[in-house]
Amino acid sequence: MKKETISEEELRKVNGALIFNATYIIGSDPARPWEVIDNYNGNVLARFSTQAEAVANAAQYGPNPYNTMEVDWNTVQNLRNCPLG
Repeated sequence: MKKETISEEELRKVNGALIFNATYIIGSDPARPWEVIDNYNGNVLARFSTQAEAVANAAQYGPNPYNTMEVDWNTVQNLRNCPLG
């Protein structure tokens, strides 16, 4: 499966949440590794045991297709270190 990336400029236009699989991240919840991440500051909004649950939750933040996009650890760290907006 090919992963798509999003530029910071595109990310600024998104109003909602992103999906992150924190399985191998120290301090993550092993029972609920799928996180819904605030797309402006990288904060965890919710945690789930499956990707489908996380996607369903993130979709509630609006119709933007980026709301269910999975991001990598570097993106989460960038958001936390340099919040958008």
